[in-house]
Amino acid sequence: MLKKYSTYLPDLTQSWILVALLALAGSLFGALVNIILVLIFPGLSGKSELMMYPLIFIPPLIVINKSVRERVAESKITGEQLRSIPIDNPQFGKIGAVATVLLTIPLVFSFNIITEPLSMWMGVPEFFKQFLEQIQTNRLLSFIAVAIFAPVLEEIFCRGIILRGLLTKMDPFKAIFWSALIFGVMHMNPWQALPAFLLGLLMGWIYYKTHSLWIVILIHFINNGFSYLVTVLFPELPPETGFYDLIPGMWYYIAFAMAFVYTGTTIYLMNRNYDTSISFKIQPHS
Repeated sequence: MLKKYSTYLPDLTQSWILVALLALAGSLFGALVNIILVLIFPGLSGKSELMMYPLIFIPPLIVINKSVRERVAESKITGEQLRSIPIDNPQFGKIGAVATVLLTIPLVFSFNIITEPLSMWMGVPEFFKQFLEQIQTNRLLSFIAVAIFAPVLEEIFCRGIILRGLLTKMDPFKAIFWSALIFGVMHMNPWQALPAFLLGLLMGWIYYKTHSLWIVILIHFINNGFSYLVTVLFPELPPETGFYDLIPGMWYYIAFAMAFVYTGTTIYLMNRNYDTSISFKIQPHS
């Protein structure tokens, strides 16, 4: 299904347009559908918002599909061979897929521990508190939205489409930075945007090194799934609760030190043992 998008390689301007479409047109479209459904089926009130999440991706998807069709039609006329890069083409080098997964799972937690102090001072927006209440009252729909839809759709969009395109237009580190910034902006509030930006840097780098979409989906799933479990299992915890609150006393500083060492060591091993960085650079008419 994703193969037809392998020729769509957006630049930075096109990437921001896609995000604007998602945030504005997508949100409006989802809200309108939600209102209509609630009017028709009043019993869906409070539940339909969670079901509408995938709809925000429809406006940018329409634009992407239109661009792909136009480029295919143009190539048939001109005879030009379209440049193509698969969205998912895993290469795990000497580490291998299994070891990558085993290293990645604790990496998600260790990375979150060491980056948490950068955002723990910010207040939780009111709408997000209401969202957490929805999670507690609609657990199944919330799990599907938070732990399934979000990791799959956001990773296809931010890494599989945007980052893959940016890597053909600019230096890898700039591409990873811009894709992470876009990922943060997509969350549309500072409390989530900064952690999302930092995690986006990690996921972007891993995608660049491995060209694996499913490994960044796994990272996103673990990150969101853990937050979901804490919200559901410990509803009495305040929304701003973090590792600092969950790990008592001196143990937090020990955990922080261990997380710092583990994160640094794992990134070093990955950088050293993946065979080569995937080169997305494409020369004209190649």
